[in-house]
Amino acid sequence: MDYRSRRLLAGLFPALLAGCLATSPASAGLVYSTQYRTHPVRGTTPPEVWRYMNAHPIMDPDDGAAYANLTHDHDLDLKVATRNGACRVTSLTFRWRFVLTLPKAVDYGRMSASTKSMWTNFVAGLKRHEETHRSIFVNCGEVFVREATQLTGPSGCIGMQRKVRRFIDQRYASCMAKQKAFEKRDRSRVLGLSFIRAATGR
Repeated sequence: MDYRSRRLLAGLFPALLAGCLATSPASAGLVYSTQYRTHPVRGTTPPEVWRYMNAHPIMDPDDGAAYANLTHDHDLDLKVATRNGACRVTSLTFRWRFVLTLPKAVDYGRMSASTKSMWTNFVAGLKRHEETHRSIFVNCGEVFVREATQLTGPSGCIGMQRKVRRFIDQRYASCMAKQKAFEKRDRSRVLGLSFIRAATGR
């Protein structure tokens, strides 16, 4: 995995510490931010909006069409040095930048009161879904950043940076398994929202 730049999709459809003294433990931090964006959709009834969303979905080059999504990129700043006869992590900062995109009804003002209510609940359900994906990432990151700072290697530090990055890659893969499990669990809840039922006649 290239931590300098990678864009991934997960979803349906801090102090920043830096530097350390020779006798101090590794300084480490997980830093993240979230930018919210909207994807305009048209229609005044659930079936109209649903058809529009399917015809004009949010697109991601990795995972394709979705009604809402969470994309992110991240980078890793890592420093190692020999301390007390072993190579240790002296500074590690993992930065995560999330972009969460939700649909926005352009014709909301022309919807009936019941459709407005269903639409609002639908968007809230999508938002909850994507923000849970973000929370899973952040929780994973807090753990693997902390664990990565405890790694050691032989004096001289040859290959130490590669070892740390490989460790984070492995922990990241485990996090993606958690994401897939959540996606599977929560899909039925989202598909059961009243807006989708009204749109599809279920």
